[in-house]
Amino acid sequence: SGFLQGKTLHSGLPYTVGFSARQIMYTATKHNLGLNLKAAAYVRNIEKVFRVYSVAGLTFK
Repeated sequence: SGFLQGKTLHSGLPYTVGFSARQIMYTATKHNLGLNLKAAAYVRNIEKVFRVYSVAGLTFK
């Protein structure tokens, strides 16, 4: 049981990290942030929070 969980974790982790890195790079390019990946990650997460609030109807348009 523990072995299978560890194996599953290690097989999915590189995909998840790679996907997140690509999304952060896309955000950096979209907002012209250059190589400031910390700011890009912050902006990406703010956009995600806004999207959730928007879908829930908690934002003004």
